[in-house]
Amino acid sequence: MARGTGKSGAAVAAEHVDALLEYLETHGGRPLPRRGVDLNKTQIATECGFDRQVFRTNPRCAELLREADEQDRIAYLDRLAQAEMSREHKAAGDAKVHALEEKLLRCSAENQALKRRLAQLARVEALLAETGRLP
Repeated sequence: MARGTGKSGAAVAAEHVDALLEYLETHGGRPLPRRGVDLNKTQIATECGFDRQVFRTNPRCAELLREADEQDRIAYLDRLAQAEMSREHKAAGDAKVHALEEKLLRCSAENQALKRRLAQLARVEALLAETGRLP
């Protein structure tokens, strides 16, 4: 039995397949939702009324979605558009990496400055402990 539903796992899986088939039929004539070049599985699952993990745990749903993705790419994305989407996706990733590298450099510089300041304060503290006076 599937937890909390009172139904067997097979029955719940069949409901998920039916919901996905209905979604794909009603969605016909329009491109499937995407994030870059990949399908937006979260949005599809939400519109079908189940969790996106169903695409991992239910092989029939995963296969239906893979087939729909292939058909959708052929129907709505030509090679030029696919290449452009791929470049945009890669550029966005490169921009994030660049931003993180810049942040790392700033943090490293700040860390070095703080280490120098700490060493300076340690010397002042040692002088104060030795002489009882500040320079």
